Amino acid sequence: MYKIINSFFMGLVFVSLLDFLFFIGLKLNYFELYGINKEYFNIIFVDNQNFYLLIPSFFIVGYLMLYCRFSKIFDKVYILFIIISALSIYEPVGKKFGEMMFKQNGVTFKVGRVTFEGDLLYKGRVYTYIYRKDLAKTIKIKNSDVEVL
Repeated sequence: MYKIINSFFMGLVFVSLLDFLFFIGLKLNYFELYGINKEYFNIIFVDNQNFYLLIPSFFIVGYLMLYCRFSKIFDKVYILFIIISALSIYEPVGKKFGEMMFKQNGVTFKVGRVTFEGDLLYKGRVYTYIYRKDLAKTIKIKNSDVEVL
């Protein structure tokens, strides 16, 4: 029983480190770059987690790092994952990861009677952030006011 508990909590620490590094890089190099700085980091972080995958990964990673016969190999693989997650702190990589996760190019929007095209940068709980190339800036619109066509 103690192996299960230890695996869970150690996996929680190891997976959370990867997750936090990755999202800090996204916050610095994607969200702030496009002016999506009015959203709280915690909301962005929580809304974009797949908890159905995270919780089992705590057990798996913890077990592989602590009790598996090949734990030394997995330790090296984990270090590789730390490096990949930390790369998101490097501006071009963090921007690219953010674009791959959130950005949708060439989307048509309707606000009231006005229709326009832009890049969907992020759809939060309350606001949608759209990059308008014709204006060369990010605009923030309430989700209830915008319709994606």
